[in-house]
Amino acid sequence: MIKRLLLLFIFGAWLSSTGCATLEEMTAEKPPAPPPPPELVYPFSDIPIPNGFERDHAKSFVYESGSGAVKVGRFFYSGWSQLNEVVSFYQNEMVNKGWSLVNSIKHETTILNYEKEGWLCALSIKSTLGKAYIEIQAGPK
Repeated sequence: MIKRLLLLFIFGAWLSSTGCATLEEMTAEKPPAPPPPPELVYPFSDIPIPNGFERDHAKSFVYESGSGAVKVGRFFYSGWSQLNEVVSFYQNEMVNKGWSLVNSIKHETTILNYEKEGWLCALSIKSTLGKAYIEIQAGPK
């Protein structure tokens, strides 16, 4: 009986000392995961939406021809963010998606107009009490 207990104790000590990870590996900090890529406005695969924004389906619409050659849409999104953050997001991400800024108007509402190879995209961004509202109009030139 004592032999069994001793054998069981030795086996348990051996098992715990040969665990899968060392203490250093268990306590080492892992780099943070990269942020998820921004969502896109369907069916426009090159118009991004900031993370955390939701589409207002009741106000939004899209028309697409059967062949997909003609697409026109008006989309409404809202989310908790500051106006400057959303404007900066679009100033960076639209260029990353190949759009060129045509002009911008900044007042209570910021309007950003972009163009790209036969397409136009107008963004209207406003903020009220910490919540940002985005209106996107996109279609052919």
